[in-house]
Amino acid sequence: MSGVDSVTVLTTKGPLATKRITLPPGATRPVIEPYGNAAFFSIWEAPLSGIGDLAALLRMVERRPTTLLVRGAPCAGVDRRNAKRRLHARKAKDGTVEPATLEGAARHWIPLDFDSIACPDWLDPVHEPDRAVEHVVGLLPEEFHGATCWWAFTSGQGVKGGIRIRLFFWADRALADWELKAWLGERVPIAGMPRSAWPRRFPVDLSIFAPAQPIYVARPIFVGMPDPVPTRSGIWRGDSDAITPPVIDKPKRHVAAPGRPFCGEPGKGYEYYRSNIGDHEGGDGFYAPVKSAVAAWIARQGAVADITWLQADLEHAIRSATRDPAKHDDGYIEFRVADLDHLIEAIVELQATKEAKPDHCKPTYPPPLGSVAEARAALTAVFDQFVAETFAYYGEPMRMAA
Repeated sequence: MSGVDSVTVLTTKGPLATKRITLPPGATRPVIEPYGNAAFFSIWEAPLSGIGDLAALLRMVERRPTTLLVRGAPCAGVDRRNAKRRLHARKAKDGTVEPATLEGAARHWIPLDFDSIACPDWLDPVHEPDRAVEHVVGLLPEEFHGATCWWAFTSGQGVKGGIRIRLFFWADRALADWELKAWLGERVPIAGMPRSAWPRRFPVDLSIFAPAQPIYVARPIFVGMPDPVPTRSGIWRGDSDAITPPVIDKPKRHVAAPGRPFCGEPGKGYEYYRSNIGDHEGGDGFYAPVKSAVAAWIARQGAVADITWLQADLEHAIRSATRDPAKHDDGYIEFRVADLDHLIEAIVELQATKEAKPDHCKPTYPPPLGSVAEARAALTAVFDQFVAETFAYYGEPMRMAA
């Protein structure tokens, strides 16, 4: 036994926690439906003592289409029979505060999500899953090499290209989310490029390392077609049942110069939104401009920026802003100040997720099915038909003029 841990398991009230893949009659390509939009869950914690317990739990969860995992732990007093998946308290429309239901927790189990890893020509992941696991593990830090893991192909495997897989490992000490982000989010420095543009050393989706982030395990549902992957999951046995992580130092955060405000772009940066805080002429109240100011500052400074100065500066701005007591009393101002911590943390998480994903747009149209020559021939035929129909409509005079 390398440690005692638990997994927080959430079950929806009906919406799917997996993807449904349908091949309509006459269609040549399947349609992939997104995960269900669940609002409420039942919560339970499964105790674990090692990779064997983790694998047994995952085998059970993968056959439950309305069940998912999160790395966070349930907050004290949460209604485990009917709770939202919420990391921060929020103010409801009726003015009441809805409490958080999940909080951060260090875990021995490590989920890794890989989306579309380039597949070598010599590898057939669908029919050689063990070799696929070995190939993907080889892209990870050395500590993972040779360690036992539970693997599962994701919904897109066999439907989309590349290797699409999740791996679950067990560590001999519990790791917090920030440790996994710092360790697996390491970048490769390139001279002349800003740090945010440096490529990541390991092809890991860092957004999964958050207390309330859904970790989907359930197998996809196929309608009108068979599952193209004969073996969806399994356990890969290595030389050891646990990895030993290195010592992970907390990333150094950028600290803004004391007393010097951040200056954003003219008219739409941090200074602009900060100046809109309050009920003065031209002001926009408190919630919207504060949120926009935080987003502008974090977008410019990055997810690892030190938020100490930001929080202090906005607290000063909120308390000193001109306000209409009939609209915003002292209690509201104190609530806005107290909410800064949660607001900033939430926007930092969104920025970290954005920085972890490639900055490119996927096409919204299907890729071409034919060659360039075929496309030219098709266009020529369309133009010839258009000319012929034009002549037929206007008659012989136009033909002679042409």
